[in-house]
Amino acid sequence: MKIKIERNQKEKTPKKKKERVVSVGKHRKMVLALWLLLSCSIAFGIYKNFTAIDQHTTHEKVVVKEKVVNTSGVESFTKDFVKEYFSWKNNKEVIEKRMSTLGQYLTEEGLALSQDMVRADIPTSSEVQSVKILDVEKHSEEFTVSFLVEQKIMERKKAQAISSAYRLTIFEDENGNHVITSLPTMIAKPDKSKYEANQVESDSEIDAETTEEITEFLETFFKLYPTASEKELEYYVENNVIQPINKNLKFVEITNPIYFETKDSVRVKVIVKYLDDVEKVTHDFQYNLLLSKGENWKITNCE
Repeated sequence: MKIKIERNQKEKTPKKKKERVVSVGKHRKMVLALWLLLSCSIAFGIYKNFTAIDQHTTHEKVVVKEKVVNTSGVESFTKDFVKEYFSWKNNKEVIEKRMSTLGQYLTEEGLALSQDMVRADIPTSSEVQSVKILDVEKHSEEFTVSFLVEQKIMERKKAQAISSAYRLTIFEDENGNHVITSLPTMIAKPDKSKYEANQVESDSEIDAETTEEITEFLETFFKLYPTASEKELEYYVENNVIQPINKNLKFVEITNPIYFETKDSVRVKVIVKYLDDVEKVTHDFQYNLLLSKGENWKITNCE
């Protein structure tokens, strides 16, 4: 006999797929740290962009301010010394007094060197007429002073005026006290400059009628100018470029007028001759004027 064994087969059920779970809690700190780092990087970049120095367009300027040195004390000290040093008489007592006074200005060495400058047997005497400071240079604690001295030299009944230029060195301490460390040494006197004025001619493009008008205007103006009031000058002058002088001057003539045409104006260089009734002398006044014409000619600038 066959025995049939039946097995109950379990009904197969489909497996459920495991759902993917994203965990945010574990990496939250790292994400925040990355965002913070990124924010800091962006902020730093913006800051550098605004504060960066453009090497091509930025130019450093160094402003050097000159320090004003007060030399009035040195100049006064020099003048007082020069008056004593270059004045003498051929008299023993006067010479001794001179040397005693020079001791207030000179070092011991300088005083010793000055002993033989003036002796009692010399035939001359000297009187200082004037002292003019030419230049003062500061070197650390010392000043080099250049000056011009004018003397009246007398020998018996003969007198003559001389002028000479010298330089000396003066030491100044922190309290403003002075002492001469180098005796006067003669230098070349200042001479007249070799300046020569350029010869200027009138502008040939200005016609004769215009120059005649301007000349008549200037003659009229300068005749009344010495005694004219500010109100009277308004007709001839703009913006008070020429002020009243209220002087008793008599107009003589205008000489050497030179005319230059500029944009909408004419520049005139002119010499005006006046006679001073008080001084009884003739003055030549030089004017550099700028004139413009509206209803009439007017002086718009004066140099």
